[in-house]
Amino acid sequence: MKPTLVLYIALFFILYSCQTNNDKKFEKDILGEWIYVKTDDQRKPKTQNPNIPPPPPFDSPKQGYIFSENNIAEYKSGYFKMTEAKEWDDRKTYFLGTTTKYKIENDSLKIFDLRSKTWENQKIESIIGDTLTTKVEDSIFAKYARTKYKINPDENYDQIIVSSSGCFGSCPILDISIENNGNVLYYGQDYNTQNGFFESKITKAQYKEIQNRFKKADIMNLKDHYEANWTDDQRVTITFIKNNKIVKSISDYGRQSPEALIWASIPVRYLYQQIKLTPLKTEDLLFPIWRISFKKGNQICDLTKSESYYLFTEIFKGKETTDAFEHKYYIEFWDDQDKKEIIYTDGRYFKFKNKTIDIEYNFLTENNLIKNFKLKGKYD
Repeated sequence: MKPTLVLYIALFFILYSCQTNNDKKFEKDILGEWIYVKTDDQRKPKTQNPNIPPPPPFDSPKQGYIFSENNIAEYKSGYFKMTEAKEWDDRKTYFLGTTTKYKIENDSLKIFDLRSKTWENQKIESIIGDTLTTKVEDSIFAKYARTKYKINPDENYDQIIVSSSGCFGSCPILDISIENNGNVLYYGQDYNTQNGFFESKITKAQYKEIQNRFKKADIMNLKDHYEANWTDDQRVTITFIKNNKIVKSISDYGRQSPEALIWASIPVRYLYQQIKLTPLKTEDLLFPIWRISFKKGNQICDLTKSESYYLFTEIFKGKETTDAFEHKYYIEFWDDQDKKEIIYTDGRYFKFKNKTIDIEYNFLTENNLIKNFKLKGKYD
């Protein structure tokens, strides 16, 4: 064998061995949770177009990943498939999940996109401590930070309710309640793959996983309201229940809350697509499901959409009674025939026409909502 050929073969095996060892090191170092921080544009000024910002990694400005052993990855924002239709009512969003595959080959991070069924590819520039740097394009680099959460094992909730409103478009409008015993009550109003009122069941392990996702957001230290400075977007409200009391409600308009909260709410909003749904009768329900306001004279107490759904689930589980009570407050709503209807209540009993439901406790006093009454506004 010629000396030159021997040299080439030896060099090939040396390079191959180095590459293999490098990939194995990246495979070890990348394990854990990562959050996208920023994109660094290191192009020379003369090559930049000031009107075109540098592209974010993998086509999204808010990124979060969990890289586990056995090449399993979790893309926290999830993958979706949209159906196109001329009429907005016919447009649907299908949730493909958050779990996918990844691999590291030739110093490149490859993540399988469930939407396109293709591997997205970025070169790993480095993994130094808690910083992951990937090369998006020539002289453009994405920075990720390793995320470590302090989860309080004593922070537990009996029930979590997630609600979403409409938008200028086909945003899914729904409410879903999950309890720590696995009970699920789902109501789909519009733009869902399944609309109507349903019940279902998940395992305690599934509930624990959902709860832990929310706990990563440090729920009790979040603000009650997050607002974008634009219009026609969707509002998501989340309510946490413990010992039959509302302990926290968060309203997020335009995805302005911390990423951990957004990531936790996504699988819950589309949970109904992953479980078996059993239809429930709706003709006997006291009122349609939307935002509820208690009124008394010139005073009003507004509930968020998720708080309204919580009250609705309590009434749904309540008992019909003939007990008399003081009609201290009332709730107005419009029925399917655009006729105004009224529910009378004292906070415990709810009467609509000739039917009274007892939820066996006072919803207003138990949840400390009396202090939230205010003077009616122009549009109340």
